[in-house]
Parts: sequence; C-alpha cells; structure tokens
Amino acid sequence: MTETRVLPLRMPILDGEGLDSWLEAMSRRNGLTFSTFLRVLGLSRHYLTRLLVSDLPVSVLRELEVRTGLPAGRLDHAVIDSGFPFSPRRQRRCRFCPQCLAEREGRWLLKWWLPWTFACTVHQAMLHDTCPGCGEGVRVRLPGHTLRFPAGTCTLGSRLASVCGTDLTSAKLLELDSDHPLLAAQRRVDILLVGPSTAHTVLADLNQCTSWLMHTIDGNDIQAMGPVVREQWHRRPLATRTPADRAKPLGAVVSGVIAHAALPFLDTSDETFAAHTLHVLRARHDTPNKVIPRGMTAEQWSQLSPGTQHRFLHAGDQIMGALDRIRFSSSTPHARVPEPGDHSASARIRHVPQLLWPGWTVRLMPREGMQENLFRGIAAALLLLPGEPVLRARGVTDRLGPHLPNAMTLTLQRALKSGHPDVLTALCNLAHHLDDHGSPIDYERRRRLVPAAPISPDQWRELCFRTGTQPGEQLNNKTTQAPRYLNAQRYLNQLLTGSDLTDPRHPLVLRSAPDRSRYFAFPPSLTLDQRDALHQHAIGILHDLNIDEPLTWEPPQECADGLDLPGRRLDDIDLEEVRRIVITEQRAPREAARQLDTTLTHIRFALEQVPREPREWGRSSSVGSWRLHQQAKDVLTAGFLQREYVDRDKTLTRIAQETGIPRHIAVVQARTLGFTVRRTRKPFPIDETWLREQYLTHKRSTLDIAEELGTEDETVRRRLKHLNIPLRPPGVHSRTIMTAKIDTSLPRDVRSAVEGTLHGWLRLHRFQIAMRFPSLDSAAHHLKTEPNALVTQCKRLERDIGTRLFARAAFGRPQQPTPRGRRLLRHLETDRVQALMTTSLPHDHTPAPPDDHVLEAAHAKFQTRRNPGPPTPFDDIAVERIRVTKPTLALLHDLLARPQQEFYGAEVIARTGLDPGTVYPKLKRLERAGWLTSRLEDDATWMSRATPGRGPGKRRTYYTLTAEGHRAARHEAQHRNAA
Repeated sequence: MTETRVLPLRMPILDGEGLDSWLEAMSRRNGLTFSTFLRVLGLSRHYLTRLLVSDLPVSVLRELEVRTGLPAGRLDHAVIDSGFPFSPRRQRRCRFCPQCLAEREGRWLLKWWLPWTFACTVHQAMLHDTCPGCGEGVRVRLPGHTLRFPAGTCTLGSRLASVCGTDLTSAKLLELDSDHPLLAAQRRVDILLVGPSTAHTVLADLNQCTSWLMHTIDGNDIQAMGPVVREQWHRRPLATRTPADRAKPLGAVVSGVIAHAALPFLDTSDETFAAHTLHVLRARHDTPNKVIPRGMTAEQWSQLSPGTQHRFLHAGDQIMGALDRIRFSSSTPHARVPEPGDHSASARIRHVPQLLWPGWTVRLMPREGMQENLFRGIAAALLLLPGEPVLRARGVTDRLGPHLPNAMTLTLQRALKSGHPDVLTALCNLAHHLDDHGSPIDYERRRRLVPAAPISPDQWRELCFRTGTQPGEQLNNKTTQAPRYLNAQRYLNQLLTGSDLTDPRHPLVLRSAPDRSRYFAFPPSLTLDQRDALHQHAIGILHDLNIDEPLTWEPPQECADGLDLPGRRLDDIDLEEVRRIVITEQRAPREAARQLDTTLTHIRFALEQVPREPREWGRSSSVGSWRLHQQAKDVLTAGFLQREYVDRDKTLTRIAQETGIPRHIAVVQARTLGFTVRRTRKPFPIDETWLREQYLTHKRSTLDIAEELGTEDETVRRRLKHLNIPLRPPGVHSRTIMTAKIDTSLPRDVRSAVEGTLHGWLRLHRFQIAMRFPSLDSAAHHLKTEPNALVTQCKRLERDIGTRLFARAAFGRPQQPTPRGRRLLRHLETDRVQALMTTSLPHDHTPAPPDDHVLEAAHAKFQTRRNPGPPTPFDDIAVERIRVTKPTLALLHDLLARPQQEFYGAEVIARTGLDPGTVYPKLKRLERAGWLTSRLEDDATWMSRATPGRGPGKRRTYYTLTAEGHRAARHEAQHRNAA
C-alpha cells in the first residue's frame, strides 16, 4: 500500500473560510498555480470553483485532512452540506464583501456561496454579485494566474493579456443603515443557518416561493429600503429562466427583498401571524377559486413543506372554491394537501350515515333555500371530502348516495350566502373528529345487515296495543295510502342505519311527495311509550345481529365551539311552547318555527320529543279488542274452561256473561286451547272423500253440492272449513281461469300478470303492442280502445307485477320501458309465451301488430306536438290571464254567481263538488294572478269555533273576487260558453 505523503508547506484554514479559498492560499504558499496544486493533491480537474465546496466526496476530504495535517472532520465546516437546498438557483458565482475580503487578505468566506447570503452584517453593506471591473461573476472558474496576481483579484480571462486584474478589495462598499430591513433579514438567515435542519426546511420553501414573490411584491413593500434597492428591484429578471431552461441567478438585492418578504411567514411559530401575512400577499394577485397562488407552478407547490402548505391554505381560505376549502380543511388547524395514497376519506365512510345526524342538521342547515332531505344527504356526503386526494364531487357523492344530484357546490354556496361560512369549518371538524376518534356505530355494516323490514305486522300490532295506540290500517290491494306499519318499518330502518329513504335502491323508498309528507308526520305522532317501545325493539335487533353498539350517536357539539352557525342546538327549544302552538292550538309547524325564531326542521325534530296524551279506547276498537283478548288469556285458562265448560257443562254464552268477555272472544280462546266448541244443532253428515272429489276434483260449487245433498250452502262451506279445505272465492273468483296455475318454469313477471286474473293475457298483449308506439294515446288508437282504458290496464299490469314497467310520454319525449319492462317484453317474444298467449286469447281480442307505416306515422305525429305555451294576455283587463280548464270554469261560474260575497274554500267545495286538491291550488293561482284577494280569519271568529277541550283548528282563509277579476271571470265564462 502506498503511504500518503504530507505536504511540507502548510497553513491553517480560517474560521468560516471555504475549501476553495484555503486550497488557493495553499497553492500560493507552495508556489504552484491553483490547477497544478489540485493535480498534486490528486483531485480531479474542476472547471467550476463552486464544485470544490459542494460536490467533493467525504473520502477526499478525509485524505486532504491527512495530507495537510488537519484534524479529522475539520474540512466538513469548509464545504456546504450535500443536502443544502440550493434548488434551481444554484449559483455558479460567489458574492463578496470588499471590506471582509481586504481584512482577510483575500481569503473567501464559505457562506458567500449560499444563494440566500446577500448582505454583510459585520460591515452593514450589501454583497457584490459581480466584479466592478469586468462586470462578470467572480470565481466562476478556477482562479488562474495565481502566481502573478495577489489574492482578492479578479483573474477572469484565458490569457495573461486579457485577465481583468481588478482588485476586488477596493470595490465600493454598498453600505446600509444599521436598521435596514435587508440587514435584519440577513441576520435572520444567519441564525437559521446555525440549525441545519430548520434552515433546510425554511430555505427550501423560500426557493419554491421565489417566483411567486417576484410577481407579488410591489413598490410599497420596498419604498422604505432606499433608491439603490428600488432600482435593483425594478431591474430584476421577471423571466426567471434562461432560453436553455436554466434558472437565472438573482442579485443580492433581489434575494434580500424576497427573503425579507418570505421569512415572516416561513420562519415563525405564530401560525396566525403567518397566515395573516400570506393572506395580505395572496389577496393582491390571486385568482378566485384557486388553491395554488398565482405565479407559483404546480411543481413548486408540491415541493413546499407540509407546514408551509398548511399556512398557504389557511391564508387562501377565503379565495379558494367552497369544495377545495372543505377538501383541504383550509379553515381549520388540520389544513393540509392530501397525499395521493391517503385513504382516510375512504375509511371514513363506514362512520357516516346516508343522512346527516338530526342535531347537526338543525345546526348547519340554512334557514331558507334548501330542502331538508337533500341537505342532509349532501352534507353527509361532504363529510367524505376532507382529505380526498382528487376532487371529484360526483365520485364522492356516489360513495354514499348515488341518487343524490350533483349539488355539493350549490349547497355550500347557499350556506355561504346565508352569512355563515363557519358551516364549512364545522363540516371539516366533524370529518376530523371521525378520523381522530372514530364512531361507536359502523353504519356501513348496519346498512348491510339490518333487514329492510325490521318489524313484522304481528310485532307492530302487539307493540301498538301494548302501548295503548292504534296500529293503523293493514296493507292490502285496496289501500291507497301508506299504512302506519310501513312508516314504522321506515322509522326503524332509518333509526338503525341512517339510510336515505329517497334512495330508489332502498326497498322502503318514499315513492311520492304525499308519501314523504305522511312519513314526516309519523314520528311526531308517536307517543313516548310507543317511541320507547320501538327503540327497545331496535336494540333487540342489534342484539340479534351480534352488534354491540349504541342505538344512535352523534359527534359532540364541541366540534362547533366558537363557530357562528345558522341553527341552534337541537335541545335549545321550549318544548312546552311547541306543544302549545302545534298540538293545543293546532297551528302549522311553520308558524311555530316563525314564532320561536327557528327552522321547520328544528320544529319537526322537537315534536318527536313532545309527549302525547294517551287516548281512551272503547271496547269495539282494535285496541279495546286486543285488551279483551289479553283478558281472555288471563281469565279463560285451560283449567278454568275444563272446570266450567266441560265438568259443569256451562255454555260459552253463560261463561261470557259471567266474566264480562264477549262470547266470540271466548270461542276463539277455547279453540286456541284445544277445546271442541259445541253447536246447537248436530252436524249434517257429509262423506269426506266424496266432498273432496266433488269440490276439488270436479270443481263443483258449494251451492250445487248443497242442492244435491238437500241442505244449505253454508252447511257445505262449514264442512269444508272443518276439513281444512281452502274455499274458493265466491263469484268470478271461482272460474277456472282464476284458479288455474301456470307452469313455474315460465318467467315470474308473466305468471304474476296472469295468475288469479281474468284478462292477464290481454293486458300483456296490449302492453307488448303499446310499447312500440310513442304514447298510450297513439297505441289506443291502433288498438281501437279508449286511452283511459289502456292506461287503466297498464296500471293494473304494473300493480300485479309490483313495479313500474315504463316511463310515460311527455312533450318531446316518447314513452320508454324501464329495465324491468324491457325484460318483460323479451319474455313475451319467446315462442313458448307467444303460444300460450295465442291459445288463451280469443281471436277477436288479438289485433294484428302494427306495421312500419303505422309506427312511422304515429312517431311523426308525436314529434309535431308542441307545448301550448302561456295563454294570450288580456287586452284591457289588468290581471294575469290563466289557462282555464273544465274544473277552473266550474269554479268561475260559482264565483260569478256570488260576485260580492266573501267565501272560503270549504264552501266552494260543498257547492261545486270539486276535489279539495283541485280547489285550493286554483284559488291560490287566481290570487297570484290578481283575480282574488284574501285575508286570514280574525282571532275572535277563529277562537269561537273551538271545540271544548280542543283547539280551534286551522284558521280559515277568506277570498273576495276583485273588480278586474270579475271582468276576467265573466270574459272567460262567456268565451268558453260560446266555444
């Protein structure tokens, strides 16, 4: 191994001196040129001086220390750390202070190579960027001619005759006042450089903010810095890159101004002050609804440290779009840019219900301009937005509610226009609370496991009777309104899962506006006992599913501490006042909201907590009947009946009289316990085998069998019941076509449409033909039937199958089958179904399918239809003209018969026989058009109508025909009569 030789002539390295300066001094000491000396040391040939202080390997530094007799690690302080954030503005030249250079006999400081060293705090002067003689940067290349020129001389030039030779120590000192802002900025940078880790972060961020600050700093910021600084700043290169796409170096003055502007928000622990400073700067040139400041590239933005990005987001909170403000949580201490692989927003979905929690709905929902269910769905979806790596509003909404419209931005704009921007902060706080603390409820699991029908009809009836309430009507084919049982299912399902019942995918979906109104009225109608019983039933469901969670939960109200929100806390309302206004006085909840200065949603949720007085039920009511059945179970036990009915031979009639239990209930209880109920007459003997053969095999009616046996029809029916033979329905239901069963291998929808119906095949055949036409009207014309009859048949077909089969035609939009309808049409095209249809339909009921010419004419006629548009205004009558239909004409005739009389809606309904759903909207329409005026019933008359023990009900609205309205009504009546 070759032994390392130690240099004979050596000299110490000065404090703060750079390696390049020390090596140059050593070369002069040894009488060698700089390049020759480097070759002697075994260093590779460098053209750029800066590489000696920034790119030398550690092994080379250790070898130099050995050869020069320096302690190990000494040269680490003479070079720039390899991780120093030069960024794109890596300087090829070295700045200098002439006075320092003179005092150090031409030895150069290491920190002069740093891009953010721009002033000398010792001599209170700006550093020079270039040689005052040749105007070029100094020490760009290795100093040449070191044996001919003293240290501290500009040796730029390839030949001796062309060397600049300017004495840099004699350059003019660019003095600054002791309190100059640039000197303060330089001192701040010097303090930063003492701690490398902090300095690297701050200076790296300063590099990325440079181009933005060069376009943001204006003349007012440098007005007090002196004319030299102002001149140099105005001469700064706004195009920060060369044609070769290399970053242009900045002068000392420009670097100082940028550092002076940036350090207040980069080098501080006061987040509020930093955000305020950035907000002032961003407000000058930023484009609204932009996250990245104007003048900063996306690459520069992505390279900022998380802390600086947080400050930029917090400062730009009022500038960014509403969705970005939530996505970045810019108004909260959690403001940050989401990482591409961040899955916190996706993991949050299991903690979020489809509808926002009731308490937070009341607090966050604007008082006007938003539908409650839509706001709750959108607000819940917005909880998935904070921390979302990519802004895709539709994608975020689809995770929780694909049925919701793309209304995130509109919802937030309504909140901002209502004067409550803190709604955005509250949503962010809720999301971060779920991230930090989670939720005791896994809504995603509940939506998957909780059954769509969480309570059976028998359980519902039992629950209602046990709490002394009415279960409501039963669901059947004749029910036109959703029964209370269905709304109880919806209430429990929504209570357990937080589901949105307007979601078409939900099996208990609200199908219409009246259906929605009835469901909203259901929770306030529950008594406290009934509500508690439903809650206990829900807890039982969770227990059966092995879900150990509370029934309901909401994030704590502390998430809104210090925020100005549009609503109050859910419990911040006087329940007694709500009870007085809505229940006692029977006034509308909207009036209660106006009087109590809150929202209709708040009143609706408050009504669920208002106790309802229990109602007294008679013996003939369903509740009274249930109580009698319960009494019968308690009194008429098996032992009691054995003793009184069997042993003592008492009749059930006598037992009923003695116990006070109706006889029919006693009969039911006796049969339930297995006792044979005696009848007054001996049963008529009928052979069981013969009866089964006649009734089941030969399909004979009970009347025919009774005539043959010489008995009554009811006797045969009772015998059939006793033998547990199901009775056929009387009348048409006993026909063969009504009792026949179709092969189960046929499609289910075809079987549902045909089995148990008279004209199922006819309806299927007409539906198949009608779907080829653009509307039911054109199809009815081809089928030679009335349109109303065809509409009724299609509705009956949809009811039998249990779903909607086609979307009705509208202006400019032909009718279209739904996916279920298209599947049914495909089934009808199969050969097997066609054969059954042909066999089942009489020949005269099977019209030929339409040919192409008929269909083309029908579609052409449909396309020519146009919306009639608004009616032509009156020429000389000062009211708005409305479209007069047949019901409107009947209403006008009634008003013309009493032109001066004041009236209310119920009077018109009684006189004309029109439907209330027609009369009241038309009266409101006539009032808006100026035909009528209205007033509310005065207090005295209103209260005089009150029933003793109850409120007076809703106030009447009295209407009067105006003079111009009378002229318009007379004109329309005459015009329509003449027509």
